[in-house]
Amino acid sequence: MFFTAAVSPSDSALRQALNAGIDLDELCVLAEHEKAVSIVWRHLSRVGGELGTDRHQRLRQSAMVSAMHMLRYQTLLRDTIDLLAAEDIDVLLLKGAGLAFTAYPLFTDRPMGDLDLLIRSPNGFRAWTLLQTAGWFASDVEIESKRFSNHHHFPRLAIGNGVYQVEIHDRVLPDEHPFRFTVDEFWARALNVEANGRSFRVPHPMHQLWHACVHFAWSHQMQWGSWRTFRDAAWIIEKSGIDWKEFIAFARKTLATTCCFWTLRLARRLAGAQVPDSTLDCLRPPYSRWMVDQLERHFLASVLPSVNSCPSAGLTQRLWEIAVMPRWSGHGRARPWHVSDRWRRGGPDGESNRPSNASLTARIRKAKAGAAYLVRASRLAVPMDPLGQTFAEAE
Repeated sequence: MFFTAAVSPSDSALRQALNAGIDLDELCVLAEHEKAVSIVWRHLSRVGGELGTDRHQRLRQSAMVSAMHMLRYQTLLRDTIDLLAAEDIDVLLLKGAGLAFTAYPLFTDRPMGDLDLLIRSPNGFRAWTLLQTAGWFASDVEIESKRFSNHHHFPRLAIGNGVYQVEIHDRVLPDEHPFRFTVDEFWARALNVEANGRSFRVPHPMHQLWHACVHFAWSHQMQWGSWRTFRDAAWIIEKSGIDWKEFIAFARKTLATTCCFWTLRLARRLAGAQVPDSTLDCLRPPYSRWMVDQLERHFLASVLPSVNSCPSAGLTQRLWEIAVMPRWSGHGRARPWHVSDRWRRGGPDGESNRPSNASLTARIRKAKAGAAYLVRASRLAVPMDPLGQTFAEAE
């Protein structure tokens, strides 16, 4: 039901999901976790979903707050763009901020937790400093931290009571990334969109889809942000009409084929994204279908909070490596958790604060838990592929 609400489901699809005996309390929790309350509420209201009085009121109130939150973000974005434009600072709207103007019918249709603004490198720090003259602020801890020395954005800024946040980027990904592309490629094909009497610059739809795939599969290690990613992919494809040959060529050139494969396959599976079989075949890692199916089961168990989640960080990383195949992909030693390690150390030269090696008993216990998880994941009941075959069909 939760992923059914990611796109624009028919009334019959919604009623079928509701009649399947879903846990409505869990649905509300997931909606709040993914900042999807307003979207889920809109769809449930359309078909008259029976939520119960208390649950109904809670979801309705949360949806109203979310809608007002997004309207405030829209105003803040407009004011921020005006402020930077007055200083001749170009801005490219990344992720949700850009997609809200291009992939979705309304700005409020794309919930987000912050605004991501890409600024050309010479002006990044100037833009970050300028915003602080207009009421935005960064915490002292973040300002003093060395964590951002190799990071792709400056310390996050907030305004008012800290609920509204903005990130000033001078790069698209952290320095540790292995992908062969430059920020100039994003700028070179950027589009101008008109909205509310203003002109905004956004990445080309192909770059938006590529960024969504890589951000989820590499930066987030396919562990969180799933609902927004799959919904974004579905809307980008539907609204923009992706040139798949061009997308595949760009994915190959940038060493991102496996990252794109897994994100698009999961987006097609769970959100009905219109990804052709031929595209997935071109991006697919060189595994048997059985192997791909087993790995997909693991990621399906991981994308939402669940008792079926992998119990071991080490096993999670190993399964990610098997799926993404970083060495085969040309990534060398680059891994997304190196960014997390640097963050925990407080900078590139800091000392690691990882816990010391566990005892033999603890390692054995963890190995047993990992083995039990793999058995559970292999038996995971999964949805029908909206565009093709069932997940469990044999090759």
